[in-house]
Amino acid sequence: MQHTFKYIAALIIFGSNGIVASYIDATSAQIIFLRVLIGALVLLGVFLVSRRTFTFWQHKKAFAFTCLSGVAMGAEWIILYESFNYIGVGMATLLNYVGPIIVIAFSPLLFKEKITWNKVVGIGVVLIGVVLLNGAVAGSVNPFGVALALSTAILYAVLVFATKKADPIRGLEFTVLQLCAALVVALVAMLFTGGFQIDLTQMSIPAILQISLVGTGVACLLYFSGMAGLRAQSAAVFGYLEPVAAVGFSALFLGEVMTSIQLAGAACVLCGACFAQLRFKPLPSPRRIMVPLRHRVASHVSLSSRA
Repeated sequence: MQHTFKYIAALIIFGSNGIVASYIDATSAQIIFLRVLIGALVLLGVFLVSRRTFTFWQHKKAFAFTCLSGVAMGAEWIILYESFNYIGVGMATLLNYVGPIIVIAFSPLLFKEKITWNKVVGIGVVLIGVVLLNGAVAGSVNPFGVALALSTAILYAVLVFATKKADPIRGLEFTVLQLCAALVVALVAMLFTGGFQIDLTQMSIPAILQISLVGTGVACLLYFSGMAGLRAQSAAVFGYLEPVAAVGFSALFLGEVMTSIQLAGAACVLCGACFAQLRFKPLPSPRRIMVPLRHRVASHVSLSSRA
C-alpha cells in the first residue's frame, strides 16, 4: 500500500506541473532548462549522499540508449509546454497520453510482443477520442497546438523504447543521466529560441522552485520508488491518473472548460488507453476449437451406426 500511495502522489504532482508552469514568465525551453537543472542537482545530491557509484561507463550501448531517452524526454517536455499556450494544459496532457497507444501499436514490430484483441479495440477508441478532442465538429481547437501535443506522444514512445533498451542502467543512476541529457536539449533549444538570458519575475521564482524541487526532484523519487513495488499492469493503469489530475487542476485553477464533445474525447482517450493496458486470456485459436468439434462429430456418427 505504501508503494501505491507514493506512485499516486507522484502522478498527481506530475499532473500539476503544467498549471505551475503557467505562472512562470519564461519560454518553454527556459522553464525546462531550470526545471531539469535544479531537479538533476537534487537527484545527483541524493545519489552521492547514498554513496552510490556510476556504472554507465561499463555499458556503452545502454548508456547510448539512456542518452536517447533523455533527449526524447527533454524535447517532449519543451514541446508539451509550448502546446499549453495553444490548447491549454488539460487537453495537451490528454493528447500526450496517446503515447502509450503508439508504444502498444509498435511493440510487436520492435519487441516481438503479441498484440491482443483488447489492444486493438483500445487503439481504435483512443483514435476516436483524438478526433473528438481535436474539436473538428466545434472548430474550437488550434490545429497547430494539437499537432504539437501529438508530436509529444511520438517522443514519449521514443522515450519508452529507448528506456527498454537501456538495461542494465536503472534506478536513480538512470534518472540522473536522463536529466543530464535532457538538460543538453534544453540548452540547444534556448540557443535557437530566446537565448540564455533568463529574467524571472518575482512571482515566477516560487513557481520555478516548486516545479523543479517538488515537480521533478521529489516526484521522480516517489515515482521510481513507488513503481518498484507495483505490478507492471497496476503501474500502467494508475499512470492515467496524471492526465485526469491535469484536466481537473486546469479547470480548477486556470478556468479551462471543454465542450461536451471534447469531454467525450477525453473519456475515449483515457478509457481506451486503460483498456489496452489490461491483460485478458488470449482467444482460443480455430484449431483448438475444431479438434473437440471433430471428436463430437465422430462420436455422433459412431452412435448413429450402432443404432
